Amino acid sequence: MSMDRTTGSKLLFVAFSVATIFANGCANKGVPFVAAGKKPAPRDELEFSLARANEQEGKLADAFEVYETLYTANPADVEVCHRLGIVKLRMGQAADGITYLMEADAIRPNDPAIKGDLGYAHILLGEYDTAEKFLRESLNIVPSDQRAVNNLAMAVGYQGRMDESYTLYRSVMDDAEAHSNIGYIYSQTGRSDLAMKHYNKALDLNPTLKQAAEGLVQMDDINTQVASVKQQNEGSREIQLTDGTTR
Repeated sequence: MSMDRTTGSKLLFVAFSVATIFANGCANKGVPFVAAGKKPAPRDELEFSLARANEQEGKLADAFEVYETLYTANPADVEVCHRLGIVKLRMGQAADGITYLMEADAIRPNDPAIKGDLGYAHILLGEYDTAEKFLRESLNIVPSDQRAVNNLAMAVGYQGRMDESYTLYRSVMDDAEAHSNIGYIYSQTGRSDLAMKHYNKALDLNPTLKQAAEGLVQMDDINTQVASVKQQNEGSREIQLTDGTTR
């Protein structure tokens, strides 16, 4: 990322862009706490480049080790703190990632990328109202950021505001893709009937839309599995009623 279930080219322009109390920040982890506005010491650009290369190659543990060394030396370096947060998110440690991102946000409070990454991190933790807050702050700074719009659409959709979610998606993509994304949100919240409805609508509008076709296949598989389990359970109850035994 800067991450994803990626269900197509535009489903998630996700940027690793929850909230812990900043005063507890990285101090909880035994690393220096930095007051906002403190000027960072000069950065070791060679080491930073090495960390970025490791990150881009997916060597996240190696990247984190280098970033952490740079952070310890220059704890007011917002770029290092930001990258530490993103690496932690990619390592599946969203809460730790947010700790670094919150510190970066305090050092540079008007950075839309940091706020966007914080919003995405909160989506990962299921804290959709907090995600919405950070994503709106990001869009207040750069209203045209499509990644932030996509993530905001997800955040409000997961809160059940599907009309608003659809409108947000339509502001950055075509109708078919918007319906596919709505279908995905429904699929993740257990509404398979509505998920299939929107996937089918997406395919009616664009029969070649791969993300909708794949989503529909997945929903068919899930429904088949659910029906199979239900049939087995009904069979077990019938046996119990007949002879008083259970499998």
